[in-house]
Amino acid sequence: MSKNIYRNKGSKDNIVISIAGPHGVGKTTIYTLFKKKVGDNAKFKFFPERYRKIPPFPFGSHDKQIAFRSELHFLQQLIRRNRNISNFDVKYNGRIIILDRTPVCVLVYSKSLNLKEKDFNLILDMFNSVKWREDYIIYLTAEPDTILKRIIRRGSLQKIRKEWNEEEKEYLLKIISFYNQFLLQKKEKNKIFIVNTENLTAEEVLKEIEEIIVDLSGYYFKKIVKSPQNQMSIKEFIK
Repeated sequence: MSKNIYRNKGSKDNIVISIAGPHGVGKTTIYTLFKKKVGDNAKFKFFPERYRKIPPFPFGSHDKQIAFRSELHFLQQLIRRNRNISNFDVKYNGRIIILDRTPVCVLVYSKSLNLKEKDFNLILDMFNSVKWREDYIIYLTAEPDTILKRIIRRGSLQKIRKEWNEEEKEYLLKIISFYNQFLLQKKEKNKIFIVNTENLTAEEVLKEIEEIIVDLSGYYFKKIVKSPQNQMSIKEFIK
């Protein structure tokens, strides 16, 4: 079976880019805004963080058994997504694939929830058994207090998130710390791009992400406006 190749300026291979960061920093907002902006542009393909909107177990639970089940469920969702990306790779080429969250986040949150060592090791073994399809990570950051304000603002719209303990500063600080450990200290630092969202609007953050994508893929978001064919050449005015 031959691949359906996107014949436009840019990379010939599919490029997979994850948008990462702690909860409340604005990952899904940027992901949704980006998806809406490009519309039906065939150059882009978007994959959500999970396929089940309401998880069977509350994320961020203080109960270690529930926390373990929730992270295991989330890991299963990420594995399913990874399989779908691999299937997409078989059929298509030259696309830019955007992911809401990086697979590494399941390790970050599992550690932050203080799971039993044997439970964390089980998740870690499952994680390491997968050949994750991810080329680059765009990591969104902000000051913890700024993130907490965004979480509280978001929580007023999504009541279910009240069960996830996202408003706890200690929990957030743990997550940021483990992101530093699992993500920012990786050997392949050239594959990680940091965008500080502290004083930026969502549109400004998206603009920075677009600039990163231009550098990585060679794809340009700005349309090139061609001069009308009947426009006179400047040479005609030079004597």
